Formats: sequence, C-alpha cells, structure tokens
Amino acid sequence: MDGISGRASRFACARCGAHKRVMIHHNQSMDVSIIIVNWNTRDLLERCLRSIRTSVAGLALHVLVVDNGSTDGSAEMVADRFRQVELLRNQENVGFARANNQAYGRAQGRYVLLLNPDTELRPDAVKQMVRFLDADPRRAGATAVLRNPDGSLQRYHKRLPRWSYVLWSETLLRNLAPGNRWVRDFFMLDEPFDIVTEIEQPPAACLMLRRSVIETERLFDERFPIFYNDVDLCRRLRDAGYRLFLLPEAEVMHHGGAGGVGAMPDQGVADSLIGLIRYYRKHEGLISAGILWLILTLNSLLVLTGGLVKVLGGCRPLQWWKLELAKRVRLAMGHEVFHYPTNMRTDVMAEAMVCRH
Repeated sequence: MDGISGRASRFACARCGAHKRVMIHHNQSMDVSIIIVNWNTRDLLERCLRSIRTSVAGLALHVLVVDNGSTDGSAEMVADRFRQVELLRNQENVGFARANNQAYGRAQGRYVLLLNPDTELRPDAVKQMVRFLDADPRRAGATAVLRNPDGSLQRYHKRLPRWSYVLWSETLLRNLAPGNRWVRDFFMLDEPFDIVTEIEQPPAACLMLRRSVIETERLFDERFPIFYNDVDLCRRLRDAGYRLFLLPEAEVMHHGGAGGVGAMPDQGVADSLIGLIRYYRKHEGLISAGILWLILTLNSLLVLTGGLVKVLGGCRPLQWWKLELAKRVRLAMGHEVFHYPTNMRTDVMAEAMVCRH
C-alpha cells in the first residue's frame, strides 16, 4: 500500500524557511495518525487539539495539522502552543482533499483518524475506536457519534447516493413531502445510533480508517477538492468489500459548519451539487451523470420561476432572486467557487512548508 515510504521530498521548515531533504519512513509501532485540515478556525482548532489529550491515553500518537493558508494566526498558535504536533503550512488554500493527501503521505500510524478542527473528542473516544478495529481485522473503519454542543444528536451519517435518495433530497420533491421515507432512509433519521451500526457514508469530520485498506498513495481523489471526496472514498471502500461502522461508545462534539464551508457563497450548495454530478460520472457513468445534470438544471428552472413569482408578489426581495440565479447558473455550468491555486505543482508535497516540533 505504501507508495511513499522511503522517498525523499523537498520541504521548507516553517520556522527557519530553509529547505532540507526529508526521508519518510512509516513506523509500524505507531497506533494512530490524526490528520486535521484547518482554514481560519484558530480558536476551535486549539480546543480540538486540547481535547485529544484526554482521548488517547496509552496510545502511540502522531498528530498532523495542515493549515490551508489561514490568515487568523492558526498556524502560529499551533507552532507556539502544540510543539509536539507536526505542522504543515500551505501558502494558499489547496482544498480539503489535497491537504489531507499531504498529511496522509506522512502518516505513520496503523490507523488514520480524519478529524475536523471544529470537533472536540470526548474522553477515550480514540481509544474506543482503536479497540473496536483491533478486535476484528475485517473492519475497515469506525466513526463516532457526533453531538451538538447542547448534547443533541447530529445526523451527518448517511447512506451512499442512490437515485431515490438524490431525487427526494436534492430537488423540489423534498418540499412536497419533507418527511418522505427516502430522505429518512438517506439520512438514517430512524437509526438510534445506540448500538454498533454499519454506516455506508460516515462523515470525514471524524473517521478512523485502517491504513492497510487504502490501496492508493493518496487518500482522496483530488477531483473532489471540497465536497464528495469522503463520499467517493467510502464508495471505493464499499466496492472493494470493506465495511465501516459507527461506534456508540465513541462520542465527539461537532460545532458543525465552522470548518470553512460556511464562508462560501450560498453555503457551498452549488459546489456540493457539482460534486454530486462528478461523483455520478465517476461511479455511475457519463450517461447517468448527464441525466442527473439535466434533472438538477430543470429543478433550477422551476426554483427560479417560482422565486420570480414570489418577487413580483412582494414576498421576496429582488436581490435574493439575483443571488439564486447566480447560484443556479454556476451549477448548470459546473463552475465551482473553489479552484486549486494555479502555481500548485502536481507533486503536492513539494509545495508544503513543514516543521516537526
């Protein structure tokens, strides 16, 4: 599996700026590598890193933080207050997929835990997931129960996209029957999550994977820079016969929406749907992706027509309709807000500034 081990790469130390040769060797005695990708969530990131201490007692741990060109002092905070953390500093925002791949290339643990900076691990959460995966080598990965700050359950765990789920959750059909059974099934709304449950699509907000099941050098397909990279990964694992589980004994508080997506126009809705079409093109074929694009485009026309009627009737401001039009045009043309920096080289590792404290 390890196509990176033993290769030398050129890095710049984040503190001194000097370039040096770094040899990557994976340490088989390391239990978990925790990967956190951060973009302008300094205070939440600090709370996340502090929570790790109470969740990993007795484990050999490797924590990597990839800072995606933050301007809020996130990287400086990690360098000053968490000297045991391996910090990778990108000059620009290179996206969620590419940043995770940067860290994955340096991971040393038997397991890799993907963790959002807007999460806080409950005591022993990581230990519980490691114990669960150690008990059966056929288990490919585990995720935790996600809770809101008030303790209520979050429903980020879903099933993989299917036509019935997509039509009833991403089009106007959802407005006709908000509680329809396909939406409930897709979002697993009737699952209590109080017992071990198989999950087709656990969120990358907290997902521990057995490194031996990843058969490529990179964790994520970078054609999904922000959205649907984790869905694509889960689909690839499932197609290969691997299973992922939710472990109720492991809990994580998730602030939700504070990891950068909330700063995108229209909360990233258009970019997410573009990712969905791209997912269908990869896994279901070009014809299926074309049909899905046509359905979503027709849905956009209906939304815009209904919205214009509301504007003429005084129920909506014209500015709302203009923003909705821009979003729907972006979706139809496949124009994502996020774009990889033009100066990023194919070998992503060569562009990172790395400092191991």
